[in-house]
Amino acid sequence: MGETGIREIFLEEAREIINSLESDIVQFEENPDDTEIINQIFRNFHTLKGSSGIAGFSDISDFTHKLENLLDKVRKNELSVDDNLIDLILNCVDWLKEEIFSTHEDSGKSQSIHDALITRINTYKSDESERKEIDKEGPVKPKGGTEFDSLLSGGGEEKFIKVHARFKEDIFESGIDPLMLIEDLLSTGDLVYKKVDKKALPEFPDITPEKCYLEWEIIIKTSKGMEAVQDVFLFVLDDNDISFQDVTVEFKEIESSKETYREMKLGEILLEKGMISRENLDDIMDFQETHNRRLGEIIVDRGLANENQIKQALSEQEKIKKKIEVSTVRVDTSKLDSILNLLGEIVIGQSGLSGFAEMLGEDSELGFQLKNALFGLERTTREFQEQIMSIRMIPIGPTFEQFRRFIRDSAHDGGKDIQLIIEGGETDLDKTVIEKISDPLKHMIRNSIDHGIETSSERKAVGKDVKGKLILRAYHQEGNVFIDIIDDGQGIDPEKIRKKAESMGLILQDDEISTEKLYSLLFKPGFSTAEKVGELSGRGVGMDVVKTNIEELRGTIEVKSEPGKGTIMRIKLPLTLAIIDGMLVSIGGLIYIIPLLSVVESIQAKKEEVKTIEGKGEVILVRGEYIPFMRMYELFEIESMHIDPSQGLVVIAESGNTRVGLLIDDLLGQQQIVIKSLDSFISHSRAISGAAILGDGKVALIIDIHGLLEDANVAAVK
Repeated sequence: MGETGIREIFLEEAREIINSLESDIVQFEENPDDTEIINQIFRNFHTLKGSSGIAGFSDISDFTHKLENLLDKVRKNELSVDDNLIDLILNCVDWLKEEIFSTHEDSGKSQSIHDALITRINTYKSDESERKEIDKEGPVKPKGGTEFDSLLSGGGEEKFIKVHARFKEDIFESGIDPLMLIEDLLSTGDLVYKKVDKKALPEFPDITPEKCYLEWEIIIKTSKGMEAVQDVFLFVLDDNDISFQDVTVEFKEIESSKETYREMKLGEILLEKGMISRENLDDIMDFQETHNRRLGEIIVDRGLANENQIKQALSEQEKIKKKIEVSTVRVDTSKLDSILNLLGEIVIGQSGLSGFAEMLGEDSELGFQLKNALFGLERTTREFQEQIMSIRMIPIGPTFEQFRRFIRDSAHDGGKDIQLIIEGGETDLDKTVIEKISDPLKHMIRNSIDHGIETSSERKAVGKDVKGKLILRAYHQEGNVFIDIIDDGQGIDPEKIRKKAESMGLILQDDEISTEKLYSLLFKPGFSTAEKVGELSGRGVGMDVVKTNIEELRGTIEVKSEPGKGTIMRIKLPLTLAIIDGMLVSIGGLIYIIPLLSVVESIQAKKEEVKTIEGKGEVILVRGEYIPFMRMYELFEIESMHIDPSQGLVVIAESGNTRVGLLIDDLLGQQQIVIKSLDSFISHSRAISGAAILGDGKVALIIDIHGLLEDANVAAVK
C-alpha cells in the first residue's frame, strides 16, 4: 500500500476516533469513577499515537504520547478530575482536529497553541509522585545463563508474563505495524522466551505482501506488572487474538522443554481455578493426543469438572477473542448509491415485464410461465433491496454522541448544568438521512438549551433538580423512524406565542386556534419569542429552515409542551429515501402515486357524507368523524372522470395527526417504486415530492401528503 493510501486510511480512522473522544471525554466528566470510559479514552489516544506515527504525522504522534502519559496518571488516580482538566483534554482534541484536517495556512498560530497546551500538560505531569515513579522504574537485567534458564530462575518481585498474539491478515490496512508492538512490549521488561508459529505462513508463492501472517508467543520478565504489558496492546485488543497470562508460579514447576509451552487455554483456565491439577492436565493431554477427543469432554467424563464449569471456562476464553471473527470492509458510499440506482433500474424493468405478463394473461402458456418466473424474480429483487438497505443502514447513536461536546460547551456558556441522556442509539437509519438530519437536530438542541432549560438558580427556585435533562431518543414505529428531543425545562407558553403571532399579523385576536396550531407557528420564518437575542438563538432564523430540511427528507415535525415541565420535539422520518412501496391511483387519466405508509384506507363515499363548512371547506364523514376532503382534479387542475364523490373513490391518507380524504378516479394497485427527484423549475408544489418511472416507461408523480396539507393549509376539523 502506498504512502497516500496509508494517509487516507489514517485520516478516516482519526475522524472516527476524534468524534468518539469528544463524546467519551464529556461522559467521563459526568462519571469520573467510570474506569471503562477512561480506559476507552486512553485506548483511543493510544491508537491515534500509533497510527499517526506510521502515517508520517510525527507531530501528532509526539503530542498524543505526552497526552497519553497525562491520562495514565488519571487512570492510576494520581490526578483528580475537574473542569480544568477536562477543558485541557478537550482543547487538546481541538488542536488535533485542526492539525490533522486543516490546510495549515497559519502554522505559527498552530505552533503557539501546541506549545501552550504542552506547557499545561507538563504542569499537570510535573509532580513529585511521578518523578519518584520514574526513578523507581528501570530495565531489569537478566541474572545470567540462557533465556530459558532465566525463565526458570525467578526474580523476586519480578513477574513472568506470557503474551500470545495472532493478528488479523488485514491489520496493515488499519495503519498498525505489529513489529512496533513487539518493540513496545520489550520496553516493559526482558525477553526470556519467544516462539513463532510458522504453520500460519502459506507457501512462498501464495504469500501476499499486504497481508499479515504473524502469530507468536513471547514471555517477558518485568517488574512493571500485568497492566503495563496489557497497555502495549490496548488499541489492537478488540480486533485481534491477544491473550496474557502470569506464568511466574506455574513455569517454575514444569520441565525445561519448549514444547511444553504450546497453547492450552481451556486447561490453563481450569488449572488456575483449581479444578484440575498439573498432573491431571498432563495426563488428559496425553490421552487426547491418542483418542482425538475434545479436552472438555474428557474432563467431564473423568468427573474433574461438570458441564457448567466447562461452559464458564469456555466463556472466559471467548471474552479474549470475542471479536476475532468479525471482519469489515470500508466501502465508498458512492458505490452503494450506484448499486442502489442499478437496483432501481431492475425494479423498473421488472415492472415492465409484469405489465407484459398481464397483457398475455394467465390463460396462455407463455403468460403463465412468465408470471411464475416473475414471482421468483420479485422475491429475489426484494431480498436484494433489503440487503442493500441494511448495508446503508447505520445506527443513529454516533450522531447523538457527537452532540455531547456541543451541549457541554453551550450549557457552560449559558451558565447552565445539563445532562444529556441518549436512548435508542442502536436505531438504524439510512446513512443519507442521518447525514442530512444532523444540522436540524443541532438547531433544535440549541433552542432547547437556550429557550427551554433554565439556569441552575432558576431551577432551584422552582423546586427542580439544579441539573437539567436533555434526552435524545430514537425508535422505530409504523415503518418510520421517530426522533424525540425532550427537555425538562420551562416549556412553551401558548399565550406568549399567540401574542407574538397577533403582533406579526399571522392570526387575528378573534381567531379560534388550537394549541397544536399555535406551536406550528414556531416554524414560521422570522418567528421568535425570545426576549433578547443571544449567541445561540433568538433571531427568528433557523426553525423554519429546520422544518424545510426535514420535509425535504419526506419527514414531519411536531411540538408538544407543558408549561413549567418541558417540551418534546418529535421528528418522523422514513427509513430510506430511495425505494418505497406506493399506491398507484388514477386521476383524470393520469397516474399518481401515494406512499403506502400514508394510506389509511380507501372507501366508496355517499353523497350525503360530503358537506361544506363555512370557513373550513369541504369535509367528509368517516365513522362519525368529519375530516377535510380534497378533490384532487381541482388541486392539479385536470379534467376528471368522476366529479361526484359517490362515483369515484376516496383514499383516506394521513400525515402526523391529520387525516384527509382524497377524491380519485380509481385504484390501480400497489408496487415498489424508485424515487426520482424533480428540479424546482418542474414543480414548485410541495404536494409533489418526486416522480417514478413505471414499467411501461410512463412517468408518475409522487404525492407528498404532508406537503399537500401544507399547500392547502388544511387543519383537522374540530
